[in-house]
Amino acid sequence: MDKGVEIISSSVNSFAKDLYQIISKSSEGNVFFSPFSIATALSMLHMGSKGNTELQIMKGMHLPEDKKLIKKAFHEIISDYKRNDVPYELRTSNMAYVQEKFTVTEEFLHSLQKYFLSIIKNVDFSESEKVTKEINEAVEKETNSKIRTLSLQICIKYALDELTRLVLVNAIYFKGNWIDKFNEKFTKPKKFWISATQSLEVPMMYQESSFRLNRNLGSLKASLLALDYEGSRMSFVILLPDARDGLSDLEEKLASVDLGELDKDAYSTKVKLYLPKFKMEESVNLNDVLMSLGMTDMFGSECDLSGFSPVPDLYVSDVLHKAFLEVNEEGCEAAAATGVCIQVMCYIPPVDIVIDHPFLFYIQDNRTKQVLFVGRCVQPTET
Repeated sequence: MDKGVEIISSSVNSFAKDLYQIISKSSEGNVFFSPFSIATALSMLHMGSKGNTELQIMKGMHLPEDKKLIKKAFHEIISDYKRNDVPYELRTSNMAYVQEKFTVTEEFLHSLQKYFLSIIKNVDFSESEKVTKEINEAVEKETNSKIRTLSLQICIKYALDELTRLVLVNAIYFKGNWIDKFNEKFTKPKKFWISATQSLEVPMMYQESSFRLNRNLGSLKASLLALDYEGSRMSFVILLPDARDGLSDLEEKLASVDLGELDKDAYSTKVKLYLPKFKMEESVNLNDVLMSLGMTDMFGSECDLSGFSPVPDLYVSDVLHKAFLEVNEEGCEAAAATGVCIQVMCYIPPVDIVIDHPFLFYIQDNRTKQVLFVGRCVQPTET
């Protein structure tokens, strides 16, 4: 694997943990977002930043100083994810909408178009309804209509006005089938504990098969289970706290671990797995989140995007993100608008793994160890 890809994958994973720590504290419910999608769009902006704005983005996202390394690594990653000769669907798109009559530097355009395979559109933000429609249609087109139902109206038409200069939009879509699918006839109502004493009935899928498992994550006081998608390139990784009410403790300790390395000691073993069916759809304006990570200048008068445009007074108006996830018997479908080792020495009885209380999860690229999506499920729902 290219050294640059390795560095950027590590940066995205560190950024993912920082984002998760802040976003998860702002809500008691389910959480779901794509750190890769957000990081790609912000790295696109980083190419046009200068001075303290550049330093804040670099530090906040754990990026290296070498911008050439960054853009070459993203080009390799994004190009790889646009391949069609794989047994899963993965589509990614990045767009920047700029107020019309603003001059954009050729160097910035070249970086975005050549390395990030992205587009820049000039629009009139005073026509908020028109721009909202254009952004939604572009997301639908760039993701082959996969995010048609994920309208990006995250208060966007209320946030846009004649003072807006830049809006970042990121979109990613993933759909993969499990290597071993669940049989729908075994899906039955079963208790899911939303707290130490409260439960609700949810549709619980069941199968007995081989999965990668680690029952002891040490100080995390949790188990790790990885469900591979067809092709084994991508995995759905579950971190299940030992205690019914152990999620908050697990989340606190997450900052000290490397997400890409958590599954390194997992081994393939027979498992009787119970996993809830669920859907998630989450929206977030990331302005406050990014400012909490030290990226403050880009949202105000101190913003330096002189590498993006020579026009003064340019600043970021909004960074918007919307994500969708569905986990069912066939596999997993996720969207955001932002190898298996088998060792058999002797018969080992299947291990019972019941995902019946709040858990943390992420979708991981097993080649780069990059986290594409991350979230928590505290209350499974099919709506």
